[in-house]
Amino acid sequence: MPVRYRALEEADVGEAAELFITALCDMARRNGLPSPTAYNRAYVEPRYAQLRRTGIFRVAEADGKIVSICCALVRGEEWFLSMFWTLPEWQRQGVGGPLLRQVWQAGREQGARLDFTWSSIDFAAIGSYLRLGMLPGCQIFTFAGAPLRVPGPAAGYTLEPLERATAAELDASARGTARDLEHEFFSSSAGAAYQVRVGAELAGYFYAGDGVIGPAAWTSPKHARPVLDLAVRAASEQARDIKLMTLGLNHDALRAALELELKIVSAAHFLRSQPFGALERYLPSGPVFF
Repeated sequence: MPVRYRALEEADVGEAAELFITALCDMARRNGLPSPTAYNRAYVEPRYAQLRRTGIFRVAEADGKIVSICCALVRGEEWFLSMFWTLPEWQRQGVGGPLLRQVWQAGREQGARLDFTWSSIDFAAIGSYLRLGMLPGCQIFTFAGAPLRVPGPAAGYTLEPLERATAAELDASARGTARDLEHEFFSSSAGAAYQVRVGAELAGYFYAGDGVIGPAAWTSPKHARPVLDLAVRAASEQARDIKLMTLGLNHDALRAALELELKIVSAAHFLRSQPFGALERYLPSGPVFF
């Protein structure tokens, strides 16, 4: 059956979301993992609509049906592979590889020179990313649960509403590039957003929505725990169980999560073509936008 490659259209967002959920549940089943109930169409569709508007989102179509999706965001010289999923019956059929290379090439044409992704545990997908030049950086751990204690206010640290310029400054320092388009989406969907100061000094920022922390960043290791404590405190006011995602190289966040006795509920792989930013000072928002 011939396969056609094209851009995702607005009318396709729901079908793309269903493909993702189907492929994700299949991967979980094959690996003996619980069904990922947190991902449903109400959660996925707004994010896919944002990816379509602000990224490179292409699909493979056979007989009028979308069988594979691939999306990347180009911010500055960074190419972040956000989504790459194929229906189970179409996997290992030579469909996804050309789609991935198309999205990678489109990123090069937009000026990207550095590639990274939040990879699932699927071996075939990992192999594709390695062949594209994205090599292991570290693990990504998701922690969740009711914290052992809710941290008290950090002495001398104050919260202010997050300003877009502050987010851009901190993202450029910790994450490697500013990304105003993502913060525009976060501000309308991710709950509370704060910048943190100690006196006149900027210490960091964080989002907390429905108990989920991230993204977050801080300016210096000395501010890591105060920013994290404030984020945990804000998230705990929203929900009994909280969640945060951290790269394995962010030891401050790992220690904080372990001291609060949060549980590791999933693990993934951070792959990159070269080091960038100061990611030991950054908490990602998740696999969609990083």
